[in-house]
Amino acid sequence: MYLLNYIYNYLESIKKFPKRHTRKNISNKPIEGFCLGEVNYRGQKYLNYKTRGPSKYNEIYAELLDMLNNLIKNHDSDFTYTTIQINKNVVSPPHVDKNNIGMSYIIAFGDYEDGELVIEGTKYDIKNKFLKFDGNLAHWTEPFRGTRYSIIYFTHTFKPPSASFRNIQVTKTGLYLDDKLVKVFPPHR
Repeated sequence: MYLLNYIYNYLESIKKFPKRHTRKNISNKPIEGFCLGEVNYRGQKYLNYKTRGPSKYNEIYAELLDMLNNLIKNHDSDFTYTTIQINKNVVSPPHVDKNNIGMSYIIAFGDYEDGELVIEGTKYDIKNKFLKFDGNLAHWTEPFRGTRYSIIYFTHTFKPPSASFRNIQVTKTGLYLDDKLVKVFPPHR
């Protein structure tokens, strides 16, 4: 718990939290969040068309990267991941993580109320608690009040989403493929 408090205080001390414009699966507007670890470069010309490499934030937030690596190591020393997503006050709509493979870990903390993670109709309280989950299952965040940070550890595919994910739509009641309902989610439990 001490390390989590230290991470919270560190995140609160960031004067201008980075914004991302590339999370179209959760918002058409910029979100407050960034990745540490290995990231997908998306083949930008100025990076010699590399597809992956270290996040530009690794050096800027080197102390935070060390703390987050220690946090997950203390929780599950066998868990492997390539990337750590840090979000601030993000209410994600129903979505699937199209670029993740394998299981992910998530934990949230801060001075907030509500904000549960919902995975296909089942609510999980992740405040100060790790949850291991499959990001390829439909999931979303319930609304909350206050300041909420979430940390997600995952393994990136480092390639474009598979064709099977291109025509997926996710709502709080079900998953649709090519506008046809393929999976119904039970009401929140």
